[in-house]
Amino acid sequence: MILLRRLLKSKSLRVVNVAGLAVVFACMLLSYAYVAYECSYDRFHTKADRIYRLSLRTEGEPVDVRIHGFETADARTAGVSGIESVVRMYKADGCEIRHEGHIDLPGSFYFVSGNFLDVFDLRLIDGDPRTALDTPDKVLISRSYARRLFGEASAVGRELTLAGGRLYADRQMFVGGVYEDLPETSHFHSDLFVRLPDEDAGMFTYVYLLLSPGTRPDAVARGIAANMRRLGATDDPRPESPMLFPLTDIHLRSHFQREHEPNGNILYLYLIAGANVMLLVIVLFNLWLNAGLIFAFNRRYYQLLRLNGASSRRVLIDEMMIAGVVGGLAVAAGWGLAQVVAARWAGAVPIGVAMGMSAAFVAIVMGVSVVPVVARMSSTRFLSMQADPRGGSVALSGVKYMLIGQYAIVLFVTIVSVCISRQVGRIRSSQVGGREPAVLVMQSQPIDVTRRFGLLRSELLKQPGIEAVTTAMQLPGSAIRDGVMVQKEGESEDNVRRLAVLVVGDDFLPFFRLRPVAGEAFGRLRHTADEEERMLVAAAEGHRTDNGSEQYVVNRSAAEMLGFRTPDEAIGQQLRIRTGNGGLDYIDRGTIVGVTDDFNYTTTFEATQPLLVVHRAFFQHCLMVRLDPDRRDEALDSFRRVWAAVNPGYPAQYTYLSDVYDGVYASERYAERLTRIFAALCLAVATLGLVIVMAFVVRRRTKEIGIRKINGARPSDIVRMLNYRFVLWIGVAFLLAAPAAYLLMTRWLENFAAPAPLDWWLFGLTGLGVLVISVAAVSWQSWRAATINPVDTLKLE
Repeated sequence: MILLRRLLKSKSLRVVNVAGLAVVFACMLLSYAYVAYECSYDRFHTKADRIYRLSLRTEGEPVDVRIHGFETADARTAGVSGIESVVRMYKADGCEIRHEGHIDLPGSFYFVSGNFLDVFDLRLIDGDPRTALDTPDKVLISRSYARRLFGEASAVGRELTLAGGRLYADRQMFVGGVYEDLPETSHFHSDLFVRLPDEDAGMFTYVYLLLSPGTRPDAVARGIAANMRRLGATDDPRPESPMLFPLTDIHLRSHFQREHEPNGNILYLYLIAGANVMLLVIVLFNLWLNAGLIFAFNRRYYQLLRLNGASSRRVLIDEMMIAGVVGGLAVAAGWGLAQVVAARWAGAVPIGVAMGMSAAFVAIVMGVSVVPVVARMSSTRFLSMQADPRGGSVALSGVKYMLIGQYAIVLFVTIVSVCISRQVGRIRSSQVGGREPAVLVMQSQPIDVTRRFGLLRSELLKQPGIEAVTTAMQLPGSAIRDGVMVQKEGESEDNVRRLAVLVVGDDFLPFFRLRPVAGEAFGRLRHTADEEERMLVAAAEGHRTDNGSEQYVVNRSAAEMLGFRTPDEAIGQQLRIRTGNGGLDYIDRGTIVGVTDDFNYTTTFEATQPLLVVHRAFFQHCLMVRLDPDRRDEALDSFRRVWAAVNPGYPAQYTYLSDVYDGVYASERYAERLTRIFAALCLAVATLGLVIVMAFVVRRRTKEIGIRKINGARPSDIVRMLNYRFVLWIGVAFLLAAPAAYLLMTRWLENFAAPAPLDWWLFGLTGLGVLVISVAAVSWQSWRAATINPVDTLKLE
């Protein structure tokens, strides 16, 4: 009963403590679960610690994680000690699966080496892993895809036809096995794994090495580098070098071009940990402060205990019991809060870890709570009965440092949150179509569908609510790795430059509202997709013909690289292109008709590169449709109806461009939400602490306030007197937080090619906002104290 009375005697402070601690514990639980989840990627593979991805790096060039032309028994890895197995994976798209008269579009999937199952773990639920990929006509399908195609019937041995793709068209396949769907914690996902013929090498493949136990990856890298030096030209000023990346590090630490899927970022896990630590420090400051205030208010109680024979140890045990109850209530409330906010993540914490976290958390609460008690009981004046009974012995100097520390953390987190939000907003505004609310995109369609893009486009533009339609070789937000060698008219063949190339269809520039700064947009195409396909085949077979000239658009960077001093100077200039591998140069010359400002078609992680935009009917793999946002539902119905009429049997599988960007910048958007939440929590908890301190100050200075009012002080003077020191302390906290936040944000913004500026006024407005909220929270206490009848205050004294 005594314990309960002690708890209830200062119930407002206890409630503040329990609430703050519960929020912190819930954040710690959820953060632990999320961090553990992110760190578990690819660890379900039995041999995960021995699997490495092989890529080639060229100094000064962005890294493409794929390797072109890697063979099954590639000379670059031949004879290197420690390599147990080599697996190739080729990512395919734009294909269709035909089965018993039905057409299904599986999206992206993989062709893989026959030894794929020897290296990676796919849990087969039907089929024999020893024969599942033993012949080139075998395919593995996921459980969900098997159910989609065959229902509950067995899929093993069933025949499928792979058609409509740019490679391996009309290929007969037989299901060799059905595997359990890959877990979320895999850095690649697919519904199909098709056997890749050993002799096929003329493609970009992901290459994985299984190393023998105990093999050092750096030794393997040196062996591969030695082979490459032996095979390659020794006078290359920028030779390629091998790079081995651990499988379990790919999700969090690999941020190169052509990743399988958007990866996470280890920096944001550090951000989560740091945010939890800062929030915990703020709450523990409040706990320390409240414990000191409670002890000061009950000082006579403790003195009487000591004077009546109670030992210091007895008093400390009582205080630890109370702190233990507070900590236990906070843990229970935190568990409940975590379940309400995110039951999935809260349930993912192992019970052993959860119990350990709970015990450690309660121990920290008990330790912090009794430190002020020990400090004050050790004072030589503790047993003096002349002490101020109102708790005046609590020195404001210690409180000052606590509040400055709290608000330094609050301002630091808030400034970081504002800067991250600004950069995320800049990302959207700098991407082509980033601000468009209703752009449908369809990626990598089958050839039969792409051949009808022209008809589809003309029919769609007749429909209400359809504003524009265009096509491109690839979607926005993906890396542009294709390039051509460009030669200006009149220059020697030795004087060529490599430009990145983007192949687009009709109305591409107006679709994304890209206005030429010189010249004009593309005119109409001269050839159909079928005609261009025949040109491509003839060129690949060595039967080149003069296919005429075409139109080019370049960006400012490309115009400068080509030696033009102004955009207008580039207009009308003739260019010749060549690829060297029978690609785009089936039409090998054209005229620059327009110059645009540099625009961001890839991601803001890459600097805008000199870009040649080529207008073709072929190589149009992706469709984009801009809808009227105010008539979205009507436009969608029209789109589905026209699609079904033009492409019967082919499902309309689309998404929104905004969702594509959300996937590309998922980590940055998560960091934005995370810092906003933690900034709000830190500010709320710190403001509660400030309110408590103000209540203490008002109680301590009640007599002074009454005397000042009797001597003519106005309420505004009293409010200014009480608030002044808090404004000063928050100002000092800002001076500590702003430089630290600036340094951190400067480092973070180095990841972006177009960083948002860190303007001084942004920091100033953020600090001013925190100051206004905090002062507003305590001003009602100041005003109440300033407007009370001074006679009443003196009576209370």
